Amino acid sequence: MKNFSENKYFIYLRRSQDAEDRQVASLEDQETEVKAIAQRLGLNVVDVIRESQSAKKPGRPKFAEMITRIHSGEANGILCWKLNRLSRNPIDGGQISWLLQTGVIQHIRTYERDYYPSDNVIIMAVELGMANQFSNDLSVDVKRGMRQKAERGWYPQRSLPVGYKHNKGYNTPEKAGEPEILSNTDLQIVKKLFGAFLEGSYSIPDIQRLSVTFGLLNKKGKTYTYNTILNMLRSHMYYGHFEWPDEHGNKKWHKGKHEAIITEDQFNQVQLLLGKRGRPTRINKHDFAFRGPLTCGECGCSVTAERQLQCVCTGCKHKFSCKTAKACTKCDLAIEKMKKPKILDLTYYRCTKRKRDTKCSQGCVEEKQLHKDIEAILHDVEIDKDFYQWAKMALRDVHANEVDEQREIVKRTAKRRDELLHRLNNLVLMRADGEISSDQLKTMKVTAERELAEVEKEHKALDQRALHWVEIADGYLTFNETAFDIFNHKETSLQTKREILQTLGSNLEIFDKKPRFTMSKPLIAIKNVHVRTYKELGTFEQEKTLDKQGVSSEKADAFSMLCAGQDSNL
Repeated sequence: MKNFSENKYFIYLRRSQDAEDRQVASLEDQETEVKAIAQRLGLNVVDVIRESQSAKKPGRPKFAEMITRIHSGEANGILCWKLNRLSRNPIDGGQISWLLQTGVIQHIRTYERDYYPSDNVIIMAVELGMANQFSNDLSVDVKRGMRQKAERGWYPQRSLPVGYKHNKGYNTPEKAGEPEILSNTDLQIVKKLFGAFLEGSYSIPDIQRLSVTFGLLNKKGKTYTYNTILNMLRSHMYYGHFEWPDEHGNKKWHKGKHEAIITEDQFNQVQLLLGKRGRPTRINKHDFAFRGPLTCGECGCSVTAERQLQCVCTGCKHKFSCKTAKACTKCDLAIEKMKKPKILDLTYYRCTKRKRDTKCSQGCVEEKQLHKDIEAILHDVEIDKDFYQWAKMALRDVHANEVDEQREIVKRTAKRRDELLHRLNNLVLMRADGEISSDQLKTMKVTAERELAEVEKEHKALDQRALHWVEIADGYLTFNETAFDIFNHKETSLQTKREILQTLGSNLEIFDKKPRFTMSKPLIAIKNVHVRTYKELGTFEQEKTLDKQGVSSEKADAFSMLCAGQDSNL
């Protein structure tokens, strides 16, 4: 046995997160084994160097520091668990081999064997070469495995978008046939966020705040960052596709087998919206009820909102900004000299005036005033509860026969469609048997296909419109009856108020400090019928007697006449 007492040793421990080191012992386990060797052999250890980095490429800082210290004479020996802990690339491996050959390093000890300057260098070169080749082969195998997984329709990236997770052990007998990528409850929240963003009234900070409201948090229970939400909205995974390179490194699109939550058209629409809202901006601290749906009625720019703290002067009752002024801007009374001045937290809406070539003269409007104006509009289309209950019964009674007739028409058109399809199939067989000529086939086929197209058009129109007319009307009736109360309720969320405003009409604008928009035709139609019904039919039964009274034939006929011409608006 050689004498090691004069040598000084560095213990070098390395562990990386790469695939080739998944089965390698942890730094703590390596240190335990190597220190046991040092104690058994009586080696003089001057330092323990730990590094968590792959050795496939040169450039490890701790390794470079160790080599520098060896050159300076601090140590002339190395203790490590295995030789591949020192190197997996030819540059670092050649450096270690050369230092050993020249005697700068006198001894390298691993768990399995010793290496000395007098040894045959081929053995060490072969082992370092094997470590390097193992990394190369493993890289090829990993890339091939990931490429094959992509070709099977499963995204091979370790990190998946929010809502998806890898099914660990999918290839074991216990999980045979299970999908390789699973979705969790977060995916349904992501679907809601996409739906909200597609409405066009939300910014990315709004979506971020909405994600918290829905309970979407990361593994640490914290809110997802702005960039995470932005990348989520840009991810193709959610409409069922992903990109992965082929064996030549060229990018290739794959159709995934994972659960998709939006269509490709919806994804493209999101990207168009992101073109306007996708650039990083500061996250707004406050949410505003009407920011988003409204635009300026003069220049067409978007309308923004801001909070202002205003002080009411105790002397002249004038209101001024607490942030920009330390004294009343009218009577010059200092705030510090006022006794308990009243502080108002107000919200104002104003045009952003972003069109440089257009001078906009519109001023700001306070949210309370805007709220009152919208209340007045809702009050104009409001219907009372007695009429609401009676109209629901009247609608179903008046249109009961119509719905039955439409159902019969749907059945009839469906039957005719099947007959035409059968005829087209028979024409091909008749031509094959020589019963008709090619010209006859062409003429009869054109006639049948033209009729089939008309039947399918009629069938689709009836199926999508007529049979759901009552349900559509019922929904608008409910809005007319409840919207005013919901809008004014103190617990109604800002998002609900935005949705009520958007249901009221289109082309939502602010002009001369007043809301202005095109009122929804169904709401106007219902209000018109409401007014005309009271005028011509008189009052209605109380709610408690409606179920017993029902709809009289006289009032049903009259109601049908009053509704005439309004169906097209619903």
